[in-house]
Amino acid sequence: MKILCDTMMPLGRTLFGTLGEVALVDGSRLTAAMLKDAEMLMVRDVKLDAKLLEGSNIRFIGTAVTGSDHVDKAYLEEVGIRWINAPRANGESVADYCIAALLEYGHTRHCPLEGATVALIGVGWIGSMIRARCEAMGMRVLCCDPPRVDNPHDGGTTGFLPLEECLSEADFIVPMVPLTETGKYPTKHMINAETLAKTKYGAVLVNMSRGAVCDTKAVIDALREGLLKDVMIDVWENEPSFSSELADLAFLATPHLAGHSYEGKTNGTIAVYHAACSYLGREPSLRPILPPPITPRIDIDARGKTDEEVLWYLTQKISMIVADHLNFVDIVHLPEADKKRRFVSQRRTYPYRRQYCATTVYAKHASDALLAKIEGIGFMLPK
Repeated sequence: MKILCDTMMPLGRTLFGTLGEVALVDGSRLTAAMLKDAEMLMVRDVKLDAKLLEGSNIRFIGTAVTGSDHVDKAYLEEVGIRWINAPRANGESVADYCIAALLEYGHTRHCPLEGATVALIGVGWIGSMIRARCEAMGMRVLCCDPPRVDNPHDGGTTGFLPLEECLSEADFIVPMVPLTETGKYPTKHMINAETLAKTKYGAVLVNMSRGAVCDTKAVIDALREGLLKDVMIDVWENEPSFSSELADLAFLATPHLAGHSYEGKTNGTIAVYHAACSYLGREPSLRPILPPPITPRIDIDARGKTDEEVLWYLTQKISMIVADHLNFVDIVHLPEADKKRRFVSQRRTYPYRRQYCATTVYAKHASDALLAKIEGIGFMLPK
């Protein structure tokens, strides 16, 4: 059995090699012709539709990412192709990146985060991790998740608020929802001119969910008018195309990298591998062990530093978010075709980044409260 595997999937050849003959492909250049003779396709966020798959022998697709808006679900069901995504694979990676963005903002803008209010829109797997980290730093988190509130079996929504109420009090607005266009609560352009008009004046928007959750023009207008003070954007409408104007206005702009930690990508590969084994009726035969982190330990003396200065230092040692931003702004004003090509390239050639949980922090003269914050945002403490 021939299996096509995206080169962006760590351990792909090793894991899927236990199931069949593996051919590695560049997912960004995948064409229908490349699918000849293949029965299984393992990719990340490649567009999966009739244009790519019609006439192929593919019967199983694993897409090793959290979202599924790149999947033409109706078509795959119609032609009998089984597919699976990895909804929890990179959640911790996204949460780490979000906290790095908030701490970088607080550090650069001289804006204390402790006591500030976050409107968290979407409190699922990733949103819950962001909530826990923000609360660990002393931030007030207002939660909005109507689908969860509507679920009579969900007992964890006490205190959740309507969207307008959250936005009216928020210093930071953090949508963390899937992209949907139908149903009772569609999320496409959920952040739009109408909702932005109801936000607290001078709020900061942080979007690391899906680009089309926010109406790009409305966000630009809100920035120009001062309704929004700043934005931090990792996801863009119509990727790999993106708005150069919004990128210019953003405090931080990155090309959809929040989930690109080594653990996030590897977890996606492992999730797809287990799903493929189940599909084939086989037991997984490998249990991968991650390599040692580049930065297994950070030593810091907390004396004379505020808690947020310490947290900022730790997150910037690991996250690379400022470097990611600087690399991205270099491509903002290229011709459109070059912008799209470089957007894809920056994602596919992203440097090796580990999650905070791979690093143990040794903090001298740290209070118990600071140690709790360090652990609360995801780092390990010595045992």
